[in-house]
Amino acid sequence: MESTQTPTDDTDRTDRLAELLEAFDADAETVTDAWEGAVLATSWGYGQTQVNFAEIVEVSDSGKTVLARMVSATVETRSNGSEGVVPDGDPYGESFRLHVRGGDRGPSFRGSYPFIDGDPENGTRLDSFLPAAEKSGTYHQTPTNRGH
Repeated sequence: MESTQTPTDDTDRTDRLAELLEAFDADAETVTDAWEGAVLATSWGYGQTQVNFAEIVEVSDSGKTVLARMVSATVETRSNGSEGVVPDGDPYGESFRLHVRGGDRGPSFRGSYPFIDGDPENGTRLDSFLPAAEKSGTYHQTPTNRGH
């Protein structure tokens, strides 16, 4: 499957997000195949903020779960104590299952994922991802050589 990365301009982002939201049933907490290729993002950390990206590679027959794989990030901006990152590249590592959830902000996708090199042997964490198409600009994280 060809990767469908996050759109680059605001019009494309708005159109893609509208398409994805149409393919989400909040009451049933399900999504359709239109979500395949959608990039998701999560940020976490207490003393140091980290951002992880994933791409949906398959939607289950019920639409209640998806399979995703990690996506690398590129640093687009740097400032004192902060980096602006965006998803970049094709999915890598082992696939992992996320459960579709609904909320005031639309869909989220929750489950354990291999946050280190896409390999569950190196560690997993439980978190919720949101559609990356909902955000224009970069996601801010702490540079790897800094802490708070």
